[in-house]
Amino acid sequence: MNRSDFIKNTLSASLGAVAAGRSSYSVYRNTRSDLTASISRVNDRRVGEYLNNFHQIAQSSRNRSKSSFLLTLSAAFYHNESRYYHSAELIHPMEETARILIQHQHSNGTFDSGNLQSPPDSAFMVEQFWRAQALLLKDKSEQTATLRKLVETIILNAGEGLVTGGVHTPNHRWAICAALAGVNTLYPDQRYVDRIDDWLGEGIGQDEDGQHPERSPNYDSAVNNQGLLDVAILLKRPELFEYVRKNLELTLYLAEPNGEVETVASRRQDQAPGRPVMIHRYYLPYRYMAIKDQNPGFIAITRQIETKYMSALGGYLSDFLLHSDLQDPLAASGHLPVQYAKHLTGSGLVRIKRGEKSASIYGGSDWHLGQGAWSGLSVNPTFFKLRSGNAILESVRMSPAFFSTGYFMSNGLDARDQAFHLREERRVPYHQPLPAHARKENGVYEMTPDGRFYSKMDFGNRPKDYLALRSEVLVREVSESGAFELEFRVDQTENVDVTIELCFRKGGELSGVTAKENDSDAFFLGEGMGSYRVGNDVIEFGPGRKEHERNPQSNEQYSVHNGGITQEGYRVYITAKTPFFDTLTIR
Repeated sequence: MNRSDFIKNTLSASLGAVAAGRSSYSVYRNTRSDLTASISRVNDRRVGEYLNNFHQIAQSSRNRSKSSFLLTLSAAFYHNESRYYHSAELIHPMEETARILIQHQHSNGTFDSGNLQSPPDSAFMVEQFWRAQALLLKDKSEQTATLRKLVETIILNAGEGLVTGGVHTPNHRWAICAALAGVNTLYPDQRYVDRIDDWLGEGIGQDEDGQHPERSPNYDSAVNNQGLLDVAILLKRPELFEYVRKNLELTLYLAEPNGEVETVASRRQDQAPGRPVMIHRYYLPYRYMAIKDQNPGFIAITRQIETKYMSALGGYLSDFLLHSDLQDPLAASGHLPVQYAKHLTGSGLVRIKRGEKSASIYGGSDWHLGQGAWSGLSVNPTFFKLRSGNAILESVRMSPAFFSTGYFMSNGLDARDQAFHLREERRVPYHQPLPAHARKENGVYEMTPDGRFYSKMDFGNRPKDYLALRSEVLVREVSESGAFELEFRVDQTENVDVTIELCFRKGGELSGVTAKENDSDAFFLGEGMGSYRVGNDVIEFGPGRKEHERNPQSNEQYSVHNGGITQEGYRVYITAKTPFFDTLTIR
């Protein structure tokens, strides 16, 4: 028996049962589930869009779009309820895409995808390749014989790159593990399992709240949960389910009624304004664990996703065709938490929900750890957010004009005395002459950091005088209807301009404020109370103060990978000078 026949004949067996006999990856075609039929129809629409844009996809340098193309078409070709079932129309585009991918594949098995010769980006693609190949092998259609050989070449070459290649970020490890587990399912090789064990041997790194190191809903939904779930199922590692379970439990408290997931604590690009992560991206792990655990919260959020976001679920068709347990019905009971104050100590984040109102209080910035705002750190300066139905206060920030050191970034969050305490101290030096032993006759000194910038001044050897600024914010919930008081204290150096910025998501109307000249999205609240209304939903805030007109200042070294710092929306400024002691009510 040759290798290809062996793979065909043993595919179902090698995809084995796990989780105490409950779960199995067993490829099948006849699904009478209305849910699968709905997902198939969505996938069919994606197939139509892909075929209409085939030439652009084929010519594009975005290799990951090609792997998605192959998986989407393969699932439709396999599924006998698809309008494209065994359609000859799909064969040439799939074969041509596979040939292009082989041309783009490096000799070490990796692909370029933003990053060059990237094992993790290749892993994201392989996760789609192996699913497509599993369906094609089980289907055994003569029409796809050439395609299967092409995809086998891609997968086996990529496996060589994944079994030796490295990573950039924490989530990359689990992407590579998931991809290797899938390759091993089709083409068993102990090297794949050994490499997975190398990565798993480092530990998952999840904190007590269920948060992964990058604290990123983007990567939790797209990589961490899905990757660990795949490895748990395919390699029979049921202990990995607990990491998925803990993160999904955490996400119940991060999810907003409109489907957005709170990202303020993220260390990745989703911390930047205007980058919402939607709950439907967590769909597959939620459905799998809802069936496995009968968890009421998981059941409720799975139903919510299937009701509200069906149009986004087409990409999961292959998993429904590969994973029979996803077809099991959900239990009748299911509910989400609606009244809570959840302190996530590992992230420095508090989530409060009171019916239709929800708030975030954040003090978990890494700015002080990194002495700057570099990519990979959590540096979102937002420390308070509030939602009242459709009225959304995206952020409250504070910016003292203190030597261009930028927004207030709390150095932690302390819960005590029925309140949440945020605090930061900044010290900026004036440098004295170098002592005699450090002076150079030619006047050329080392390029060194001052703390805000670099210069050839040999700052480390200079005596210094400091000006200091202490900033404190005390956040207190003053009623169970979702009203809050933010008590400010900014002092130590006098006459520092302080700007408090409240930014509201566009779509409603502000009242009680005055427009700022030359900026249609900026306003001042000079006195009294202001309000923001969207339909029947209202957020009130104040009292106001206007002692200067200075805009908020960003830090000189601020950067976030693929992101920015400016909050989008209607920005309302309350301005003061130090010493500044005042209380802002938001309700």
